[in-house]
Amino acid sequence: MPRLEAEIGRLLREKGLTLGTVESATGGLISHMITNVAGSSDYYVGSVTSYSNDVKIKLVGVKAGTIARYGAVSGDVARQMAAGGRRVLGADVCVADTGIAGPGGATPGKPVGLFYLGLANAKGTYSRRHVFAGTRLQRKQAAAEAVIEWLRQYLLTGLVEQPVVSCFLESGGRVLILRRSGRVGTYQGKWAAVSGYLDGEPEEQAFTEIEDETGLHGRRLLLVRKGEALTVDDAAIGIRWLVHPFLFHTDKPRRVRTDWESVEALWIDPSEIAQYDTVPGLREALALVWPPAVTRAGDRGGRSGTA
Repeated sequence: MPRLEAEIGRLLREKGLTLGTVESATGGLISHMITNVAGSSDYYVGSVTSYSNDVKIKLVGVKAGTIARYGAVSGDVARQMAAGGRRVLGADVCVADTGIAGPGGATPGKPVGLFYLGLANAKGTYSRRHVFAGTRLQRKQAAAEAVIEWLRQYLLTGLVEQPVVSCFLESGGRVLILRRSGRVGTYQGKWAAVSGYLDGEPEEQAFTEIEDETGLHGRRLLLVRKGEALTVDDAAIGIRWLVHPFLFHTDKPRRVRTDWESVEALWIDPSEIAQYDTVPGLREALALVWPPAVTRAGDRGGRSGTA
């Protein structure tokens, strides 16, 4: 009996939870692995193999606009697949995958072997990004095994590990913090840096989030420092954040324009951050990238800097 799949079954039974799957690139392989365990009908409710975009949209409930904007192989789609599958299948927990198994299908920024995994439970939806090597069959197998391992870790700890970027903007020795709106999924009303789910390479994701949340383009930013990843557990919402912190310099602080995710923006002295009601781990993340590692010369510009 497969060890990991058997452990998944034991944990689901112990917790009284049911499981469903929504698969795209793995084509039913995750379901096959789960049902290799005798008695899996006690906790496994079923699967949707949503190989085409039409099935993702019409049956699972993925938004057509999400696919049009981010592509079918994206973290946003993986999260919506998991959430839709949980609703359609009536499962307590649902996992999902979407990817490029190869050998063809690569597009700019999306190589062969790129997969996004999704997980949905009663508290929210989450995604992980992987790039797998090997043949088409090896990539599919690796993706299915990664889903099983992610699910196992969640069931063991009660926490879903979710990678994110946390981007601090510096100007004149002050750092930007944003008060989160009531429209975001977590930590409404608390102060944070520019942040977002990690759906690509961390550095590229950081530039994307800054542009989306502040309106500052790459030419207005200088990457000053990348910090080591920081783990922040929040048992209250069932998430283990894997935070990738960055520090950027901008000489255009007045150009900051917040979007729907924030209701207020402040430039503060870093020593004042303890005075604010912040998201968990914000001070620790800032400490990993502060102080700035370069002088404030007036001729700096562009997308890259020192790390």
